[in-house]
Amino acid sequence: MSALKNNLAARALHIVIDAGNTRIKVAQYQKQTCEDLHYFEEQKEFEFFLKKFPKEAPCIFSNTGSWNLEVARQHFDYCLALNPESPLPYKMLYSSPKTLGNDRRALAAAAYRLFPNEACLVLDLGTCLTADFIDGDGNYQGGAISPGLKMRFKSLKHFTANLPKVDWSGIQYPNLVGDSTENSILSGVVRGYAAEISASITQYEEEFGAIRTVITGGDHSLLLPWLKNDIFAPSNFLLNGLDYILEYNLRQK
Repeated sequence: MSALKNNLAARALHIVIDAGNTRIKVAQYQKQTCEDLHYFEEQKEFEFFLKKFPKEAPCIFSNTGSWNLEVARQHFDYCLALNPESPLPYKMLYSSPKTLGNDRRALAAAAYRLFPNEACLVLDLGTCLTADFIDGDGNYQGGAISPGLKMRFKSLKHFTANLPKVDWSGIQYPNLVGDSTENSILSGVVRGYAAEISASITQYEEEFGAIRTVITGGDHSLLLPWLKNDIFAPSNFLLNGLDYILEYNLRQK
């Protein structure tokens, strides 16, 4: 009887893996809640950690980097590798679904889980600035992709002969009028980035009416203080979406 209880408890535990370009996130979910989260930058450390979990625990992974995740396939009885053919809890209207990144699939799933009857715009402020829109009927329509904050700074340095590379700590919002070359870059890049985000939200509201806006991604905490104050900014939003996709696929079995 105790073995049966242990198996049931293991199945209630979801292992969610987000393997990005530079590191791997491993999250443990129980009842749609992230209970624990670990980060790894070394393959061997990740593999050693993963083997600690019971093999009965269902697992999902998204690999957008060059990691070897075969250990997950071999260790867990049920392991879903997110790909363009994976069943999703929402309807896909994107005209080229095979080119849609796993991160955008997961972000749309997270929005649909939290706001199933609302039109939702998800803005991911990462390496790229991505916009993903899912309507109130659960249809994923698509969005937009443009350079992220760090990419914009790097491009000015890379494609010009004399402009310096500038980093922004986010301590304060740059002045509109830059009084030096560095401050002019800060004004143009940071304020231009924020203006693009704000304009995108406004355009979606004009096109679709009342929408829920979610901002996530590595740079969201830098920009959030200077954007609209009614924007939802959850933690682990992409991981939440991966967990929902796993949950949906388990229900289809």
